[in-house]
Amino acid sequence: MARSAAARKLLAALDAELAAASEHRGQKLVWTAAESAVLDDIAFTVDRMVRLRRDWSRAEDPKLRIRLSAELRLLETSKARLLKQVTPDLPRPESMRTIRARRAVNARWRRDGGGDAAS
Repeated sequence: MARSAAARKLLAALDAELAAASEHRGQKLVWTAAESAVLDDIAFTVDRMVRLRRDWSRAEDPKLRIRLSAELRLLETSKARLLKQVTPDLPRPESMRTIRARRAVNARWRRDGGGDAAS
């Protein structure tokens, strides 16, 4: 099935975010299989929204417009939920507290002989 222009635009924007995250990290990032499936669901949802908006604008029966509006609101919520699953988030910088705690653990580990098990 051909994707709507809105779905293609959204998928392109998500791919651009992934490319920017890849560039920022200095390594190529790709969508996982699960994320690819969610991207398909997002595109399907957007396609359905486009069709329902078209139907809503052509509908003259107020009851039909209300039902279509309700469906559109549900699809908006679904789209927002799905988008949260695929947004490529860069890890937040570690706090000084985390860095100090890691150093302390590593110092104890080395002191106890755990850091050099091969020797």
